[in-house]
Amino acid sequence: MDSIRLRLIYDGNGPLKWSRKPGTFGMQDKSGHLDLGIPAPDGTVLFDLTLQVKPGKSSEPVFSGSFAHGPPGGRFLYLAWCESQGTLTQRIKLPLGGIAWDDVRNAFDQQKPLVAVLLDHHPRVTSTGENIGGSRPISWVLL
Repeated sequence: MDSIRLRLIYDGNGPLKWSRKPGTFGMQDKSGHLDLGIPAPDGTVLFDLTLQVKPGKSSEPVFSGSFAHGPPGGRFLYLAWCESQGTLTQRIKLPLGGIAWDDVRNAFDQQKPLVAVLLDHHPRVTSTGENIGGSRPISWVLL
């Protein structure tokens, strides 16, 4: 099984309903822990992670590791926001299905991470005031 490095750059404001206290936003692992990432001077947050990758039943890449959620054919990452006592206020799914074997091989050969930027400047809430999470399309590229 090979490994692949990913870098997610989050450029956003977070949900409308959220405490905004330190330690309440990050990439969620399978145990519910938040990796807080690295704040950049421009206000973005960088998340660097390594996932394992192997062929799936139809030869597609299947990712695993502490940050890979979901079934083998539909893995994704979670960005999560919570209140200071730990109650989740919003999660966003970031699909990994757009990463092809050519992307994995090129990243491995060049020893560089695949990079994606999530622009999230227009958070929304439902008519009852609940945050809208869901899935966000994202493209992973080699820079």
